[in-house]
Amino acid sequence: QIDRAGSRPAKESPVLRTTLKVFDTVCDATCIVILNVTVAVVFLQVIARYVLQIAIDWTEEVARFAFIWMVFVGIAITERQKAHFRITFVVDRLSGRARYGLWLLGELLVFGALIWLLTESFRFAAMGARQISAAMELRLHYVYSAVPAAVILAIVNRIRLFASTLRERPENPFA
Repeated sequence: QIDRAGSRPAKESPVLRTTLKVFDTVCDATCIVILNVTVAVVFLQVIARYVLQIAIDWTEEVARFAFIWMVFVGIAITERQKAHFRITFVVDRLSGRARYGLWLLGELLVFGALIWLLTESFRFAAMGARQISAAMELRLHYVYSAVPAAVILAIVNRIRLFASTLRERPENPFA
């Protein structure tokens, strides 16, 4: 069968499809929970400071750290949705074979960059074990771990999109 886009539908096993659906739901729910925590803590901070005339030390750090995690989990979600910014001016003018070759080269470069970023992000997160936040006295490797977590999630999403594109062979793999 061929769908409206002119490509063959992907054939995934039901177990893989269910696992990926759970993975997506956990990523989405995590981002939503973190957003709600950020909003609630900032709201608490505003009410405490301007209505009750008191300062709560930890609210600013919680909001900042939650926002950092939300951004990095959001990177993985954006990767899954193929929503990262792309300039396809040249690619759109190439033939099918050349387009696939350029897409494959781009994917290899992105995978290489993600692997490099993963190794460096573990080193970065480890630095946080020696640092402590001012208000909450939290070891910062919990915050810095957002980077390797996001890179791992992005790699998982990138692999699944890569496999899906190879399986379906759409006319434009960049779309």
